[in-house]
Amino acid sequence: MVGGLEAILAELGERFEYDTNGRITGVRAGGVSPRFVLGRAAEGCVWRFSANLEPDRVDAVARLAGRELGFPIAGEKPVLPPERLVMIERLLTSGDVAAESRREMLVREDVEVAELWTID
Repeated sequence: MVGGLEAILAELGERFEYDTNGRITGVRAGGVSPRFVLGRAAEGCVWRFSANLEPDRVDAVARLAGRELGFPIAGEKPVLPPERLVMIERLLTSGDVAAESRREMLVREDVEVAELWTID
């Protein structure tokens, strides 16, 4: 079976286009390009940023994302949002447009292996 981090990386590669620095420049299937995506799996976390974000915001959010724990799988305990999600949303709020996140489960072979938190 595919591991959670592998599933996250594959999903991110299928959904988004990237610049040479690994930052999101577009959405392959159309739609809005996110400001930030956090993938959590039992093995740890992976995140990507929009190419349009200012370097100081990227640094601040990366410090928070780097402290997030992996995602508990298979009922080990109740699944809670990332601990620093509210702080990340605040840092990514731009002017009057509040940053709001949405959660999506990644399923492989009928098993939930990871989750993606996307902030547009």
